[in-house]
Order: sequence, then structure tokens, then C-alpha cells
Amino acid sequence: MPGHGHLPRVKRVTIEDVAREAGVGRQTVSRALRDLPEIAPDTRERVLAAASRLGYRPNALAKGMRTQRSDVIALIVSDIANPFYPAVARGVYDAAAAAGCSVVLYNTDADPGRERDALEDALARSARGVVGFFYGLPDDVLAGYARSVPLVVADRQLPPDVAASVSNDFASGTAAAVELLARRPDACLGMLAGPVGVAADERRLAFVAACAAHGLGDVSARIVPGPPTIAGGTAAAHRLLDARPEVNGIFAGNDLMGIGAVQAVLARGGAVPRDCAVVGFDDLELSAYLSPPLSTVRIDKYDHGQTLVRALLADTADRISLPVSLVTRATA
Repeated sequence: MPGHGHLPRVKRVTIEDVAREAGVGRQTVSRALRDLPEIAPDTRERVLAAASRLGYRPNALAKGMRTQRSDVIALIVSDIANPFYPAVARGVYDAAAAAGCSVVLYNTDADPGRERDALEDALARSARGVVGFFYGLPDDVLAGYARSVPLVVADRQLPPDVAASVSNDFASGTAAAVELLARRPDACLGMLAGPVGVAADERRLAFVAACAAHGLGDVSARIVPGPPTIAGGTAAAHRLLDARPEVNGIFAGNDLMGIGAVQAVLARGGAVPRDCAVVGFDDLELSAYLSPPLSTVRIDKYDHGQTLVRALLADTADRISLPVSLVTRATA
């Protein structure tokens, strides 16, 4: 009978509907609505027009409001197989639990597309905030996301007042490592650096500056990039020593590359540190149990993770630098 039937259910327009209408992907719609800089103007206009036609109304999260958030903290790392990151993650988990939050972990392999996907998923979950290591995305893209979700970046710095950063004092750690390697009178140093990127560039500059301070000249031609793994360190060390056999001291951007460098020197019939000294960076637990044990720069990885969460919950754009210390063992 009239008046006694159910009212027709109105279907809510979703971001997927807008994507189909505009002929783009869901993430393109999300970026266009948040006015991220990498969206072409004509694409943005097409998305906005489609949203208008369909009557799409983004929620408060899409407008960058810091309300209606879950108690989830997103942790983004580049390689969960690297023993550095589980130690950081434990600090993140413990600090998050103390604040009544849970943690969702994303592994990106330092790929910018996967870093972006992780950020988009954190937004879709209405995450309370994001902490992480970003080696692929440029500053302006991260700044765009920081307008939509609280963000703390690790081991790099965004422009002032954009987002908080928590970094280890790589410059002082590099200076201490170079001072140790430069003690021999005929010191000729080289570096094994990670892949090209914001953080790697900062580390290269720190090495060049430290060597210059010790009167070792321009060492930029003796910096070899490679994957931050043991195999990557081995291959990079072979390339360095093939091209520059006079190198007798290697500074590695992390312990895994340092371990690889030791293996390369030994495989070439050399002795460490007699023929070539090696210093790593991170002080992974396994580094103390190698033969010979690796000299390295120690980072408090657990505290790094805790500090990331504390900075997130404080909701500031502070730049936090964590202290490091040199650990001298048998390789230098």
C-alpha cells in the first residue's frame, strides 16, 4: 500500500565511482582531491568535474582534517629483511602500545610507487599517523601527504614546518668513522653508499666533508653505490677495489654493506684490517659475532622507533637528531 513500503536506499558515491567517471585510477582521484603536486592540471580538472557531476563529498580525512582517526599507526620501512628495521619496529610497537595504538607495517623496497601505495592505504584506514623511512618519494609529494595525515619521516628532513623528522647524527658518526680509518699514514679511503636518493646523498656529502677535514683530498670518485645488503656490499667493494686498488680503508653506509666489504677483501686474498680496514654503520647485533668482528657506528635502533612515535603523538614539525657512538672492533 502507498506509504507502507521501504524508502529506496540512496547509494553513497564513492571514490571508485569518481575514478570510473573520470577514467583514472583510485589513487589519482585521491591525489587530485588533496591537490598533490604531481597531478597534471588537466587531470585534476577532469577528476574535480567528475566528482561534481556525481555529487561526491570527500570525508574529513580527505580534506586533511585531523579528526575521525583510528588508533592505527602506519610504519613504513624499506626492507624488513634488513635486521636494522625489526629493532626499530619493536620500539615503534612498544611506544604505540603504551599510547593505546596498534601498528600496521608496510614494506616498500625503497620503491616510490610502493611508498605511495603505503601512504594511500594508511589514509584509507584513517590512520592516526604515519612514521617511516622514505627513500623514493621527493619532498613535495611527502609534503602533500603531510597535509592529509600526521607524518614523521626517518633519516631525512622535509622543509621546515612540514613534518617532524627523526634522524641519527650521521654526520658525526661519519666523522668518527673517517677519523678511525685515517689513522694510518698512507690512508686512502673509499665509501660504499646506498642507492641514489635523498638520504644517500646526505651521507655521501658527510663522507666527503669528513675526508676533507682530515686532509684526504677529494674522495668523491671513490664512492661506489650499491644495494644496502651483504651481497650489494660485496659487489660494490669489488668494483671499488678493481677501480682503485690503492684504497686501504672502506666506510660502508650500513653494517650489511660493511660485512660484504670484509668478505670482498678476504676473497681477494687480503687481510682485514692490515690490507684494508672496514667500518660500518648501524651496529647490528650480528656485527659483533663476525670473524673478524666489525667496527661500526652504533645507533640505538629501539630508541629510534620510540622517538618516531613520540614525535608523531606530539604533533610537531621538530627536527630530532639522535646521538651515535663509534664501536671499535677488529676490522679497523
